[in-house]
Amino acid sequence: MHPTRRPLLRVGVKDNIHCGGFSTRAGSRRFRTYPRGTAAVLAGVPADHITCKTQLTEATLGLDAGCGNPLVPGGWPGASSTGSAVAVAANICDVAVGTDSLGSVRIPSVACGVVGLRMTHDAALLDGVLPVSPSLDAVGWFARTLDDLQFALERFEVVEPLAPGGRKPLRIVLVTEVLGDDGCEPDILRAYEALADTAAGRGVDVVRIALGDVWKARMPAWALCAREAFDSLSPHAGLLEPLGEDVANVLRLGEGVTLRAAKDVRALQRPLRDEFCARLDALDIDAFALPVYPFTLPTPEVIHSWPMLFPDVRDAASEALAGYTPIARLLGWPALSVPTGVQLVGRPGADNLLIETAERLFA
Repeated sequence: MHPTRRPLLRVGVKDNIHCGGFSTRAGSRRFRTYPRGTAAVLAGVPADHITCKTQLTEATLGLDAGCGNPLVPGGWPGASSTGSAVAVAANICDVAVGTDSLGSVRIPSVACGVVGLRMTHDAALLDGVLPVSPSLDAVGWFARTLDDLQFALERFEVVEPLAPGGRKPLRIVLVTEVLGDDGCEPDILRAYEALADTAAGRGVDVVRIALGDVWKARMPAWALCAREAFDSLSPHAGLLEPLGEDVANVLRLGEGVTLRAAKDVRALQRPLRDEFCARLDALDIDAFALPVYPFTLPTPEVIHSWPMLFPDVRDAASEALAGYTPIARLLGWPALSVPTGVQLVGRPGADNLLIETAERLFA
């Protein structure tokens, strides 16, 4: 930290993102690198606004980053971008930057009671970010409120302000597969269904559609991420040793996913995006809503009993653990989570509209 700095906005940066003046440690017990430059995602952030680097799980793949949860003392604060969510919730910084390959912005944000935006997948924004899954990685932002998020992102020229006035009525989707998901806990399902009444009361139209092939690709998305994590990290394993067993298990899982299987999933991404985008266009839909996860977040004790963060993609019975976060990452679309446990997934490049939609629904 730099406690002598007193900027207008204190910005925390996840420690897998290069930032001049700080080392990059990637959550590793041994790894250190000292970058010459700053990552592209921070291009609009004045250097004196960056007041701390934030902790993450080991190589972004571990179960626990060793952070406390400021919202729920003793509770699990989420994985990977944990420190960014914790730092914002604890008022260590006003906004923070993270990365989201596995729901790593959205799950910690809900766990810690803050707002989390996974931005549209953009390879240019990943310049200066240590890769995990290049096909699925995206940068993201945390803030305590939607207003804070919008203020910071417009000030740092991350998003363009929406043109005032003339905006058509908003329309969002509830996903029928979620409404029929026996694996979704009843309280979470009831809150999701109640979103239709909340939206109607705020002048937002709601329709129900099925995601179809996008829904079915959730587990293949986990498999692709595991394979790409193995490909990204295994050449550098010597720099990261000794790896925790949970991280080693993810890499072993990824090694078992064939290159052909990973290639097949990557080949699915564009057709799925194009087809689903055309469906949304036909219905004039701005975003679709999902729970961030289908179950109450487990305790740290339960988390530590898991062999790894990933579901076992080799086991058909693990399908129930695929969850809802893979959908946005497979499409490469932006997703914004709010403390109620809901995420909105919006159109690619329309991150600013997604924030406005969330303002209409939740502010």
